[in-house]
Amino acid sequence: MHRRWVFRIVAGLVIAAAGWWILDEDTVDPVVAPDSLERERTPDYFVENFTLDATDEQGVRTYRLQGDTMTHFMDDDLWRVQQPWMIYYTESGSPWHLRSERGRAWNSVTEAMLEGDVTIRREASDENLEANIDTSEVYLRPQARYAETDQYAVYYRDGLRISGIGVRGYLDRQQIEMLSEVRGVYEPAVD
Repeated sequence: MHRRWVFRIVAGLVIAAAGWWILDEDTVDPVVAPDSLERERTPDYFVENFTLDATDEQGVRTYRLQGDTMTHFMDDDLWRVQQPWMIYYTESGSPWHLRSERGRAWNSVTEAMLEGDVTIRREASDENLEANIDTSEVYLRPQARYAETDQYAVYYRDGLRISGIGVRGYLDRQQIEMLSEVRGVYEPAVD
């Protein structure tokens, strides 16, 4: 009876060792072509010193995009832009000007991101107040004329300075919302 237990234990160890060896052979990483791991993306086209005008269904210009370079990657329909400058036209008042160091757009250009030092400006007119916003990253829905950031931002004009974390901008409605940790300073003009 003692021999049976020893045989069972030895047989079990041999089976376990063989199984481990077989499974270990199967888990060896297969050789993968370097191209499929971290292949360098190749653009299908690029443009230098460009201007692009977007219009609505009636042919009315909604925004203009200018930049140093624009590169398109077909595999994920990604656009990369260096030194983008966007001008959003509104039904009334001065247009909005958005600039950054770099930008990207995707999803058939229905979504975009401005990155680096981002500035948003609007000159005063009879129909709107001056507006200036500085931040580091802005998510856009260009056709909706919507902009937002969850980063630190500063809004300022005519002696007013408001800072906080996060901003939503409805550029077609002239509405800017500061979201959290908002602090403001107003220094009225001295006559």
